[in-house]
Amino acid sequence: MGSLYPLVEKEVKDLLRDPRIYIGLLAPILIMPIIGLAISAAMQSSIETISREGVKVAVIDLDGTATSREFIDFMRSLGLNVSEFSSVDVEDGIEKLKDIDVRILIVVPNGFESNVTSFRKAQVNVYFVVKTMGLSSVGIFSIIENVLNAYSRALVESFISSTSPEVNPDDVLKPLTTISYTVVKNRIIKVSPSILFNQFFMGSGIIVPLVLMLVSITVAQIAATATAVENEEKTLETLLTLPIGRYSILMGKLIGSTVVAMLGTILFIIGLTVYFQSLFSFPIMAGEGLTVSLEFPTASFESYIMLFVSLLIAIFFATSLGVIIGALSSDVRISGSLVGFVQIPIMIPMFIVMYGDIGSLPLALQLFIYALPPSYPMLIAQSMFFSELPLEVLLGIPYSAIFTILLIYLTSKLLAPEKLLSLQYKLSMRKMKGRATL
Repeated sequence: MGSLYPLVEKEVKDLLRDPRIYIGLLAPILIMPIIGLAISAAMQSSIETISREGVKVAVIDLDGTATSREFIDFMRSLGLNVSEFSSVDVEDGIEKLKDIDVRILIVVPNGFESNVTSFRKAQVNVYFVVKTMGLSSVGIFSIIENVLNAYSRALVESFISSTSPEVNPDDVLKPLTTISYTVVKNRIIKVSPSILFNQFFMGSGIIVPLVLMLVSITVAQIAATATAVENEEKTLETLLTLPIGRYSILMGKLIGSTVVAMLGTILFIIGLTVYFQSLFSFPIMAGEGLTVSLEFPTASFESYIMLFVSLLIAIFFATSLGVIIGALSSDVRISGSLVGFVQIPIMIPMFIVMYGDIGSLPLALQLFIYALPPSYPMLIAQSMFFSELPLEVLLGIPYSAIFTILLIYLTSKLLAPEKLLSLQYKLSMRKMKGRATL
């Protein structure tokens, strides 16, 4: 342990002195808030414009009756900025929209009042002129749909009240009241599963696997870059000739890269937090507001211990792969081109955990996922709040520990000057032959 501390200190100082490392460390904390603020500003501007001027619609009333006038007044009462066109030609009305700041044309056809008063389906034609492709366009059309649905509901309530005054229209429109409960770890929560899963999917289902993936990828990139820099500057060969065990040298690199990678992860989490705070800081316009206060189930202390241990194993696994790539690379450029292969066994489990159920996958794909140590922290984070940890995950932690220790041992055997020079020469010759064939 006494000889390991100076190696870790040297590795951390070397990494922090390299300006190329700061690009990966500082980029997330700068880029994520900028993206979030840009999106938030654009959406805030659209919402303020709609709130100030209202949603602008044009109406062609071909029916010209009292009922059609009531329909137009109903839209105005809900905040729509209605402009009436005297033209009876729809094509002319659409052409007028192109010259003004109005995107929606509503046409009330002839016979609208007769259908409404005869308790038959009435028709309204809505033309949406696409001028830009963005969230604001979708939001405006959704508002129009909500207004039309509100008018349709008002008509139904009027019909029911006129025919059966003693009947509550809401009881007819919603004859069945459903109260949803969700059972989590033998605990009954009075909330719909869809609301619970939506909250969990954004929180633990996306953010946690994303952070875990970025931790593993960052530590692999840092280890590969640091080792490749030492190769490029010929300091790795000098270090290997010193009377220090290769295993101690490797552990120093692993721990040093992990320390710097954790610093980068903290910066990324800060940037991600600012991103989501800025992204969701604008007011949401909705037809019906629903606020649900959820008290999520808590995970056990043992689950957090398992998550920490599995994450530590995954970090050492990714760092070992990064050291191997850096050791086999004669310069940083080659290391940067090869480090992408390390991301494959890390990203595949992330996407499967985020968007699928590992239990429903084919057996061969399940075995592939369970064979990768980075899978286990993601699987634990997915199930630790809502169920007991699966047996495969519990058995997978000692397996991934043994697998990672074996990989670290093989990596330490690779750190021999004669082996590195031989492998680097073979890789460079293959690369030159590949260029020659092209």
